[in-house]
Amino acid sequence: MDAKIRKIYAVELNEITCWNEEENYPADFNPIVEIDNEDPSFYSAHLDQSYRYYRKNERQLDEYDSDLYLELSAISLEIPDKEWKILYAKSSLTYDDYESYIIKDETQEVLAWSFTHGISSERQDDALGELLRAESENFNMRVICEKAGISYSTFRGFKNNHQPFSYEKIYRLLKCMHEIGEECWDDDMENAYKNMYPENAN
Repeated sequence: MDAKIRKIYAVELNEITCWNEEENYPADFNPIVEIDNEDPSFYSAHLDQSYRYYRKNERQLDEYDSDLYLELSAISLEIPDKEWKILYAKSSLTYDDYESYIIKDETQEVLAWSFTHGISSERQDDALGELLRAESENFNMRVICEKAGISYSTFRGFKNNHQPFSYEKIYRLLKCMHEIGEECWDDDMENAYKNMYPENAN
């Protein structure tokens, strides 16, 4: 089967080594590969998991003495369905899991970043928009938009043409998607499904 373009999501922590004082933004930094004998980076095929990990570590930035830069980015892969299912089933990934599928010449898309510089800190977060685009593939978004009180055409402009879309709308749609998901599926239904179709239990 032909390979398809898909994304995995990386959270990486870096120590800032040089500043662009004019723009108050890191000019250069080195990756941190170990803190207290643990690798602080995280890689997953699931944006929601990577985003939770990013937010958890973002709250801890100010605890360190060094100037640090935390980044959540999307890495594009070209990977067949069978191999993708293997990656998607894992709770986290290592470089060896996905290295051979990386699209070499494509720049990583930064979804969120946060840094500390002395006593100041700055952040930017576009990850929820990316999460909404990804999760919307699993829902009838006409129904979601109607329940959330948001114009479907406005959502389509955001998803397909990257037109402006407020954080409030993103939040309302994600919250509505979660509520509908909870309404239509629960542990009892999951168990019943596994009993009826044991071959699909995994």
